[in-house]
Amino acid sequence: MKYSRPKGTRDILPPESLRKHWVETKFRKIVERYGFVEVTTPIFEHTELFLRSTGESTDIVTKQMYTFTDQANRSLTLRPEGTPGVVRAIIENGVKIPNRFFYIGPMFRYERPQKGRYREFYQLGVEIIGEASPEIDAEVIEIGANFFSAIGIDDCLTQINSVGCPKCRPKFRQELVNFLTGKQDKICQDCQIRLTKNPLRVFDCKNEGCQKIYELAPKVRASLCSECADHFKKVITALDQRKISYTINDRMVRGLDYYTKTAFEYISTKLGAQDSLGGGGRYDNLVEELGGPKTPAIGFALGEERILIVAQPPNRVVQPRLVAIIYWSEKELPYAKQLAKELRNIGISVYLNYELKKLRTQLGYANALNARYAIIIGEDEVAKNVLTLRDMESGKQETISYQELLTRLTTT
Repeated sequence: MKYSRPKGTRDILPPESLRKHWVETKFRKIVERYGFVEVTTPIFEHTELFLRSTGESTDIVTKQMYTFTDQANRSLTLRPEGTPGVVRAIIENGVKIPNRFFYIGPMFRYERPQKGRYREFYQLGVEIIGEASPEIDAEVIEIGANFFSAIGIDDCLTQINSVGCPKCRPKFRQELVNFLTGKQDKICQDCQIRLTKNPLRVFDCKNEGCQKIYELAPKVRASLCSECADHFKKVITALDQRKISYTINDRMVRGLDYYTKTAFEYISTKLGAQDSLGGGGRYDNLVEELGGPKTPAIGFALGEERILIVAQPPNRVVQPRLVAIIYWSEKELPYAKQLAKELRNIGISVYLNYELKKLRTQLGYANALNARYAIIIGEDEVAKNVLTLRDMESGKQETISYQELLTRLTTT
């Protein structure tokens, strides 16, 4: 029987796995400069966690979650996003705040697979817990912008909005309901359901007919309380001071119920209709809603698959330098093993095949592995204490000493 991967998943093989590693390494380096430390949470959580945090009326919960019952009759869900698990971990483990965490890992949503969108996908995320200043909002947005610049995404656009808070959002909610009253027959069935359960979710709809109607809908920023309006004004000022370009998008509310005040999204013009690289926002009530003390918080999550479509890693970074050691006969194998050990100890990647093959076959293996150099060891090389170094790109060979080999491998 021939097996295949489940729909919406993918096998990540070289060179894509090398590009993935490069992007993740860049992300780690940048967020660590801002004081973030890595956190890892379970891939599955109790379903109630996502119902309470992400929102029972969101598309993620109503349509996309992978939920199952275990042998103890507990409802568990593969994580569709990272923030709820991080917040749960902070509360459960009594982590001191303020604190800053980042995570990298797979998420799961039952979506229609398309370019850059899978049912198993990877996110790069940050969470700042315990900081309320508008300056922090601007700093978080800056982190994402710096990351995209570092990986060669030079067309990244930042969209920003304020979604208010529990004090002022009910006013906007009522204004939106009033606006849509009498228009139910003109909007899609999903939006009709959203209108009764959570009206703000109508802005998540991708239906072109619905979007034309919502262009004339009230703007949430017009209903902000003085606290939210002042916070948003200071965020904008901080972005201007940091010279971070942005546009205000009054229709952006993000697809999660826990956002308060600032919400933002990163867009790339190179991705087509599905142009989002990721986004985030402030969630000042989530820690308290999940059983912790009232705590301000903000974060973002970036989609690694879409990032990899437009990122520009240099070839020399993507492909690590590999050295293949090739030997003529079993007599040279001990010498080859010792050489491999010494080179690995100083940080050089080495491939050594322990099953004796013809020289041509061993060179074929080296080519298949994209080895940069091949070190050829025969009876003469062992007797004279020298090595034959073959450049796998040019095919040029030369006989050099061990010290010359080390210099060549560590400087070129």
